This record gives sequence, C-alpha cells and structure tokens, in this order.
Amino acid sequence: MAQAKESPRSPKVLVLPASIGLEGRTMGGGERYAAEYTRALARITHAEQALFCHSPSIPPSDSPPTRLLTWTTADRPILPPFTRNTWDALSEYDVLHLMCFPNSVADGFLASGICRSQLVILTDIGGGGRCCSTYLSKVNPRFNPYRYAHGFAHLSEYAGSLFPDWSMPSTVLYGGARPLFPAGTGRFDGYALFVGRLLPHKGVLELVLAMPDGFELRIVGRPYDDHYFDLLKRSSKGKRVTFLTEADDAELARQYQGATVVLQPSIPNPSGGQDRSELLGLVAIEAQSAGKPVIVTDTTSLPELVLDGVTGRIVPSHDPSALRTALESFLHSPQYAEEIGKNAASWAASRFTWETVANRGLTLYRQLLDRRHAGG
Repeated sequence: MAQAKESPRSPKVLVLPASIGLEGRTMGGGERYAAEYTRALARITHAEQALFCHSPSIPPSDSPPTRLLTWTTADRPILPPFTRNTWDALSEYDVLHLMCFPNSVADGFLASGICRSQLVILTDIGGGGRCCSTYLSKVNPRFNPYRYAHGFAHLSEYAGSLFPDWSMPSTVLYGGARPLFPAGTGRFDGYALFVGRLLPHKGVLELVLAMPDGFELRIVGRPYDDHYFDLLKRSSKGKRVTFLTEADDAELARQYQGATVVLQPSIPNPSGGQDRSELLGLVAIEAQSAGKPVIVTDTTSLPELVLDGVTGRIVPSHDPSALRTALESFLHSPQYAEEIGKNAASWAASRFTWETVANRGLTLYRQLLDRRHAGG
C-alpha cells in the first residue's frame, strides 16, 4: 500500500507579483505589497517572488528572496511565455500565490498548480491582462479557470466582497508598513498630510476645499492628469497648500514624521459599479503605524482599517463639513492628535505588521495542505 505524502508544515512558496519583467520593471503599491509580503514570509518558511528575464541575470539588491525565471517574450502574449526550464522550475514549489490575475503568466502558474496538485492561492491587487482566461470568462463567467484555484487571500473584507459566488476557502491578509522614521522622533507640527496619486477618485480636490482657514496642507504624490492637477492648483490659491510631486522615500518619511494628521479621503466610484480603487488603504495603515491619527472616508476598504474616534476619524464621502470638522479636531489640538496617534500605533502594531500578514497567509497554506493530506 502506498504511503500518503506528508503535508509540509513549512511549504515552499512562490509569489507572483503584478510587474514581473526584470527589465524596465515598475514599482507601484502592488509590487511593494508583494515584495514586503514575500520578505516577511521568507522569515518563517521558504518563500520567493518570481521575476522574469530573457537571459541569466541578478535581481536588484533590495529585492526580497527572488527566483529568476526565463520567458520567451515580454510582449503580453495570449499563451504563457514559458521556457521549458521555467515550466520545470515551477514544480519545485508547494504553493503558487498569484497576486495579479488574469494574465498569461498567471495562467501558466494556474496550469502548473492544476496539473501538479500544487496549491494555487489568489490575491486580487487589481490589474490583469489579455490572456486565454479573459476570453473564456467572456464566453461565460463560469468558465473562468481561476475558479479552480484552491484559496483566496483577500487584501480586505471589502476586496473579498467583490467575489461573492467564488466558493473557496479564504482569509483576509490586510497589509503592513515598514518603519518610516526612528521610534520616538515623530512630531505634530500642525500640518495635514495627503499621500497618494493625484487623481479625482482620491478626493484631493475635496480635501483642498475642506481645509480650515490658516492651516497648512501638504500634498505628496505624482500628478497623472494635467487638467486635474491644474484644477487642484487653482483651487489652492489663497490657501496654505504645498505640492510635493517628486518626493523620494526619504522625503516622504520626513513629511510623515512631522504631520499632525494624515488623510485618505477617497470617494466612491461615480458610476455605481464595482469600485476597485481602494482594495486596501495602505496610506491609512502606514500613517497609523507611524503613530499618526488618520481621517478616511466611508469608502471601500477604508472603514475596516480605522477605529473611529480611537485611531482616527471615519467621515462620509462628499461631506465637506464633516471632513472640515474632523480636520479641525486634530489641527486645533496637537495634544489630542498625539493621544490618538498613540492609539493608532498600538492598533497598527497588533494588526498591521508584515509579520502578522505573512502568518495569516502561512496559516491558510497549512490549513489547505493539511486538509489535502487528510483527504478533505
């Protein structure tokens, strides 16, 4: 009688981020999320992120543990652009964790998981591309091959609500934040801080208009729409608004260090359809981890991340009066801001660290591997 294969308690995991080409790779929030998750996961089990190249290369020095794989093209093909060596390399892993799907590379990972009885875990960070799966899904949503994945690791409860009829085991990961400045050096210098892309759904214009007279707002982010950026600058005339559109990580840390309150005032999708703009409010997590009170709107994932009146404020979207009142409560009283900031730091330390996030993911992997080993 054949002996059952033992379920690995320290599974070997390969994480597929959103941007996977080594040459000309972009690093946005999704890529940073996958990198920090992999880095933390690698401290408790064997974990690597997958990056692709055309010939033998070396990953960037600041990368988490990385497996370099070769591909046949980087031109967004319909079929998985795998070499034979890459297909063989995938067989070495117990878990394939896809953080961006559908796309042709994710299709290849999914095929490996199905053919080799590896666990395939999905995390939707947004994005995707043209591939076989997209065409099958257009024929009939039930034909979506990602429904054959084995588990979902959602960024937030809200992100999970976008897949109401996908019946598979799931967990909520949330996210973490790296220390931005040395502990105990934070200040409350009397200004409000916005961090994010300068786009309409981020609520930047609404924030500018709601700023109480006499107080400073610092806006850190890159403009992606010239017309909207011009509107923001015109609306800021006569107000104390500073735009920092080329801030590097060091400058961003300095701005967080002195902020009295940080805002993520996103607004809902005006079309009323699925809103994928804030699957996870990383700014809210980052600010609380830095010991700063946050103000968020009651939009998408944001209310899950803040304890209203304890670590910050949750205000209705499209309500400038409520936003102004929340701003005044912190800007008029730095002592109150500091008190709420201490609560925020404690809350983040118990819930939003990369170690906690990685352990949530590992727990899901182990539960599913144990269930498979037990024949469930």
